[in-house]
Amino acid sequence: MAEFILEAKERQVDKQSQLTDIRTSSRVPGIIYGFSQEPVSIEADYQKLLKILKEAGTSNIVTIKVSGKEIRAIVREFQQNPVSDRITHVDFMAIDDKKPLMTKVPLEFIGISKLVREQGAQLNKKINTVNVKCLPADLPSKIEVDISILTEIGQKLLIRDLKKINEKVLITNDHNDPVANITMPKLAQMKEGAVAKTATEAETPAEAETPAEGASKAEEKK
Repeated sequence: MAEFILEAKERQVDKQSQLTDIRTSSRVPGIIYGFSQEPVSIEADYQKLLKILKEAGTSNIVTIKVSGKEIRAIVREFQQNPVSDRITHVDFMAIDDKKPLMTKVPLEFIGISKLVREQGAQLNKKINTVNVKCLPADLPSKIEVDISILTEIGQKLLIRDLKKINEKVLITNDHNDPVANITMPKLAQMKEGAVAKTATEAETPAEAETPAEGASKAEEKK
């Protein structure tokens, strides 16, 4: 498991104007809470925090150094400016190595379906993360999903198909929730239908031509 360390500074929470000052100085306000940990309001360098959010996400433990202490935590959630997408606040949840935690873990789709490669089928990813419960030591940074097992159009991969990943990690999503499936794009279906129709027409013999009425009468006079 990768090690992530964030240097932070404890902040006071008595003035709202302080948040504006923090954000305009390329820092981000946040809070650490959870288990027996008393809530600690912090601020951290924007770029360093952004790196943590991108690389650690919610599935890696972060050691936060603040006021001479080291607090092990995971990212619980963060807020962004709806216009600029800039991070405006982050929540960390402190962990206890002896107690299970609940968080989100990203899925990494590996392999390739033969239908996608050879027949132009389409892989539809229904979710990108799953909810897990486990001890901190067993927390996976990601869960691999092999899609090469999808060999039929319409075949689905469900949450219950992922539950064999690790007996120490419990996936708490509904076991019938879809993870991914294979479908044939409508355009490809239309093309296949047109090809099939053309082939059918080619195999059907043309109907014998009916002799013209005048020709029939001429034959009768003979």
